[in-house]
Amino acid sequence: MSIEYVLEFEESNVAKRNQTVCDAPVQADHPLSLLPNTVWRERRAFAYYFQQAAVSLGGGLDVHFWRSIVPQVCRSEPGVWDAIIALSDLFESPAQDPRSPSPKRRDALSWYSRSVSAVRQRIQRGDIDIFAGLITCVLFISIEAIQGNEQEALQLYGQGVHLIRTLRAQIACGVVSATKASLLEDVIVPIFVRLGVIALTIAHLPVSGLLLDNDPTLVQEFTSLKSAREAIALLSTEIQLFERTCIEHRHESHSSNMHPELMDRQMVLSRRLKGWHTAFTVLIEGLHAKGVLSQQQIGTGALLLTYYEMSFVILATCISSSHMVYDAYAANFQNIVEQSSIAINALARSDGTQPPFTFEMNAGFPLWFTCLRCREPKIRRMALALFRRGPQAQGFYNSAGAAALGERVMMLEEALAARANQGKAESLRQESTNSAIENKAYNLDHDTDVSKADSSCLPVSQDSELAVFVPEEARLGPIGIFRSQDGFPPGTKEEDVAKWNQRRDQTFLRFSRNEYDQTSDTWRVVHDYVPIDN
Repeated sequence: MSIEYVLEFEESNVAKRNQTVCDAPVQADHPLSLLPNTVWRERRAFAYYFQQAAVSLGGGLDVHFWRSIVPQVCRSEPGVWDAIIALSDLFESPAQDPRSPSPKRRDALSWYSRSVSAVRQRIQRGDIDIFAGLITCVLFISIEAIQGNEQEALQLYGQGVHLIRTLRAQIACGVVSATKASLLEDVIVPIFVRLGVIALTIAHLPVSGLLLDNDPTLVQEFTSLKSAREAIALLSTEIQLFERTCIEHRHESHSSNMHPELMDRQMVLSRRLKGWHTAFTVLIEGLHAKGVLSQQQIGTGALLLTYYEMSFVILATCISSSHMVYDAYAANFQNIVEQSSIAINALARSDGTQPPFTFEMNAGFPLWFTCLRCREPKIRRMALALFRRGPQAQGFYNSAGAAALGERVMMLEEALAARANQGKAESLRQESTNSAIENKAYNLDHDTDVSKADSSCLPVSQDSELAVFVPEEARLGPIGIFRSQDGFPPGTKEEDVAKWNQRRDQTFLRFSRNEYDQTSDTWRVVHDYVPIDN
């Protein structure tokens, strides 16, 4: 369901309403449908949330937030209690047809609707606690995401970021207690940063609004896997934002040459990334020295390495206009696949199945990155297969839809590569949109600090029977999705608009690719799109 209100909370000293959670034990393995009344059904749903859902949502490192902080807030905020019950029910039975919802799903949506109403009433009265509002926002994001409502979840994320920035302004004015200020920066903000890491590729989220202006110092050591995770999440976000800046610079300047300030920024990020890897290695060695690592520690360590490898590749390649540069990092892509396999296995529940939804950083994003940017066919197919093994919903996006899109891009590239390799390079459709951005010839020999940094990669086997060389002109990116009812890109021919507007719900894959102009001896970026079967 869609959330249409805007979260506008204000700090209040009004006494909180208490809601007592019954202390009688309730076992989560009791089918909800067998419980005789609403009270018992809610208690049973809460028990399932506490015993099962919270563990999976927290990803091992954040169980305290989901098992302690959230339940504490629900004692004083009825809206939070109702949101927990809704989330628990959807988590336990996520695979439902929305056209014919089961009684359990209808119950979940009723609890969610009741939660929204309760929060709205508190907002109207002006007596809702601002931190309760932020926690409610996190729960609502989870509820929307697990239902596959990506846009609603993204909208809520933006509202949460706006609220965080407002609260920071209040903290700066001294009107918020030190305890709450610490809770914001140590618990709430990291959650939104980690969500932003896995969503920057699908939406222009206001993640930069969460980053403080103070210059971070080089990491010396980590005291825990959690501190290592927070550091790589923040660094990965900054590196993705830097890549976006580089792309925008090339588009605006019509040149592949980077501004000196961008080169300096790359060097700084490179040193920080190398410092992270050094400190992380010391941490893992120290944990091994204390004894055998738990399955959760092994999985978390592998997960963090996937984000390191992904960040390493982004930082090393983002200053180049060419997609060919990714070929030099096949070893990094293979390590992403290998470490992701370990992380996904560690995420499995006791029966071997994956949880239906993961709220935290997971291997999905690095695997998605590998599917799109690694052109070694064996590695990218392994990445796609692993991606499909993961939870049904990861962060904001539906895994099945994302996997289908990744496969579509892969097949388009290989089809175009086959044509180009046969000397018949042509557009993926009959007419191009004819919009282009001219670029200078590429320089692939640029020496950067990133290219010299250590990587934790293993060698890649080159004996793939699927080997298909994908030339520059067949490589797609960046990519995007749009619907005909939302309008076509600038430069689209009128006959194409008339043709595709016959199906208002038609979805298109929009992409750019580099094209070589033999006459001018230059490369240019051409923008194109192809329909995607609904």
